[in-house]
Amino acid sequence: MVEHGWLILFIVTSISFGGALRLVRLALAWWQRRRAEPDAPPPEKLRARIDPDWSASDRRAFEAARLFIDERTSEPLPWDQLQPVALEVIRRVADASGHRGKGVLDFSVPEALLLVDRVAVRLRADLRDRVPFVDSVRVGTLVRLWNYRHVARHAAVHGRTAWRVYRAVKSLPVAILREVEGVIAEGHASLVTEEGTAVLQGLLLEEVAVAAVDLYSGRLRFSDAELLGLRRAAGEADLDRLASPDKPLRIAVAGQVSAGKSSLINALVGADVAETDAAPTTEHARTHVGDIDGVAVLFLDLPGLDGTQRVTDAVLKELVAADLVLWTIRANRPAREIDRATLARFYDHFATRPARRMPPVIPVVTCVDAIVAGWPFPENLLDEVAMARVTEIVKAVAREVADGGLHPVPVSLVDPSWNLDALRHRISAQLGEALMAQRNRLRVETRKPGILDEAQRAGRGLRQGLSFFRPRESEDKDKS
Repeated sequence: MVEHGWLILFIVTSISFGGALRLVRLALAWWQRRRAEPDAPPPEKLRARIDPDWSASDRRAFEAARLFIDERTSEPLPWDQLQPVALEVIRRVADASGHRGKGVLDFSVPEALLLVDRVAVRLRADLRDRVPFVDSVRVGTLVRLWNYRHVARHAAVHGRTAWRVYRAVKSLPVAILREVEGVIAEGHASLVTEEGTAVLQGLLLEEVAVAAVDLYSGRLRFSDAELLGLRRAAGEADLDRLASPDKPLRIAVAGQVSAGKSSLINALVGADVAETDAAPTTEHARTHVGDIDGVAVLFLDLPGLDGTQRVTDAVLKELVAADLVLWTIRANRPAREIDRATLARFYDHFATRPARRMPPVIPVVTCVDAIVAGWPFPENLLDEVAMARVTEIVKAVAREVADGGLHPVPVSLVDPSWNLDALRHRISAQLGEALMAQRNRLRVETRKPGILDEAQRAGRGLRQGLSFFRPRESEDKDKS
């Protein structure tokens, strides 16, 4: 090419061809992004792992933050802008979690320290599983490498320049071709790097959203060991239970006076543990031990609702601290306004507390035998007339008590009992949700320390501080 005078033409043609290829590549990438659906994430999008125990409100808060993250990371962000975007993610989670106006850092110092502890444990596990020779690398070595990073960068730049000069001296045409290939490859690498940066930033912001959801839902208020201690303390009022953290479940049995609550508990336990003829004068729950499909439970026999404010408040206090609710309604008692009003207050309690997970409610229509003539039936099988009558009562209860939103289970508790197995299956199907409600209740509804608690905590700290001086005083006395 030098002999024929083609060198300049070859260089210009090569550079033009490389530039044209880069422009075509960028145009294709832009065209593909324009054709892609705006709401569909790219198939290689990395997503943060979420807790399967999250409530519906927790998932809604995270999805609200995820939509914002996808919008902001459609293009890579400057790294100095990542912190304000992360604060906006926390603010959106706080607003969606019912903490609007309280600030993005509305959590205590112990909660923040627990978050750091969990992140450190997770990072340690990732390093040991995915980074080779991590156990052999010393922190001092990493510090020295970081201190000499500028020297290494300059050495790499000078080495690459020397290699390019050597390649040009050895064969100029080959060196020009390699330079053109480098320009094209640099364009591809730049685009890949930008896409990877956006994906990495989106993943980091989603991890921030996950941590924010855990913070504002109360999951980072206590560690697992502390949560176990809270479970034990909360159980002392019932049975001083020292079982595993997920047992026993508190099943509250509520309803009007003489609705069959105690008889229902005896039928489910399989023994006469609850007094059925007691006068309805007590305002305190009576606790009975039982199990459902091998899961230990505590049946709370609540006072019968009589329409008075005092009894209603006492029952509601126990209901909001339960893990599952059995609401008994007599089939032959048409007056159901007390049940409807009390259930409405129960629902309102959780509607105003989005961080709480409402325990499942199972309405139970008792005394079915009192509305059907000819009871009991042969082999305990109801005929068409009796079944139609029971269905009519069940629909009326569902409509009048919960606007049709609940599906009552009709039972008869006289010997021989009827449809009790169906009720047990219904309770078994709700045990998982009851367990989630228990975990949520112990995390969220733990009592915040008052002035007396803080004073006691300060006293313990003061005594601990003074203890450092006591050995020295005793030593001085010995010397004297």
